[in-house]
Amino acid sequence: MSSAITTPSTASKPVAGWRVVCDVIFKWLALLGLVLGLLQVAFAALGFWGAEEKPGDQAWGMAAFEPHAINGMILYGLAVVLLILGVLSRANWKVWVLPIVLFLLLYFVQGLLVGLGFGVSKWYGFLHAVDGVLIIAGFAWLYFDRMRHPLKKG
Repeated sequence: MSSAITTPSTASKPVAGWRVVCDVIFKWLALLGLVLGLLQVAFAALGFWGAEEKPGDQAWGMAAFEPHAINGMILYGLAVVLLILGVLSRANWKVWVLPIVLFLLLYFVQGLLVGLGFGVSKWYGFLHAVDGVLIIAGFAWLYFDRMRHPLKKG
């Protein structure tokens, strides 16, 4: 007698087609978030070196960080879209909890840390970068999770 061992991939039941579509879109938008998150690091460097062109000119410095700021807004909007798709797909609890965490990190924590980094201490700026790494890791985890455990059409 042999007993079949069930794993998450073999234990999953087929689901409605629209949920699979939501899951596929979720996966590719998570990849987009990962790519934009990595690009965000380059935009931060661009802003830093751009601001150094005219030290002391606050308007110039703010303009130098504009691509970084705009990309950050796109990322937190993307986290909201991922939350909606995650709730619709109902693939697992992580597809809606992690986008909420990403949104909170992007919308509230990043803005707070960058303000404190420029106004209070450079160590808050350091935490801003560490938080950015966590955000990139979150998008990566979502993408690879959906690659490994996609929903199957019924």
